[in-house]
Amino acid sequence: MRLGVVCVLCVGAFQVCSAQAPQARPNLGVAEYTASGELVFPADVDQWVHLGSAIGQGYSTLAFSAADPGTIHVVQIEPAAYRYLLEHKEYADGTMLLLSFYPVGIAPQPELNGFVQGELGAREIHVIDRSRFAEERAFFMFGPGVRASALVPAPNQCLTCHAEHGRFDSTFTQFYPPIRDLVDAAE
Repeated sequence: MRLGVVCVLCVGAFQVCSAQAPQARPNLGVAEYTASGELVFPADVDQWVHLGSAIGQGYSTLAFSAADPGTIHVVQIEPAAYRYLLEHKEYADGTMLLLSFYPVGIAPQPELNGFVQGELGAREIHVIDRSRFAEERAFFMFGPGVRASALVPAPNQCLTCHAEHGRFDSTFTQFYPPIRDLVDAAE
C-alpha cells in the first residue's frame, strides 16, 4: 500500500513540476554568425516562404501617392521556421524573417499597366532568438551584395515599432495572408 501511495505522490509531484517548468523553445540552428557576431546572409533565400508584399508601405511620413508609390516590400520566412510556426503557433528561436526593399518600376514592355519590382535596394533580416539576444530579437541590414551584417544596436526604431505595432509576438502578421488566420486563431 505504501509503495502505491509513494508512486502516486511521485507521479503527482512530477506532473506539478513539469506543468510549472517553462518549455524551452527549440533553436532551429539555421542562422549562421561570424566569430564577431555578424549574421551571415543566407544563401537559400530564394527558397524561403513568401508571407506578403506591400507597395508604398514605407518608412516615410509622406502620404501615399500613386504617382510616386515608394518601395515594394517583400517579406519571406525561412522554411523550417514557417513549418514550426504552423505546427506550434509560436516562433522557434532562430526564426528569420527577411524584408526586401525594391524601388517601384513602371511595367515595361509589353505595354501593361501597373508597377513591377525594380532592382533590389536593400534587405533586412529580423531574427527571433530569446537565448541569443537580450531583447529576444535583433535586426540586421544588408545592402546588395553584402554577405554579413552586424546587428542594429538596441534600442532602435525597429524594436520599438515591432513591439508597439506587431500583432503577434512583435511581428506584423496582420500583413501576412498565409499566417494571418493561424495567428488570429491563436490569440
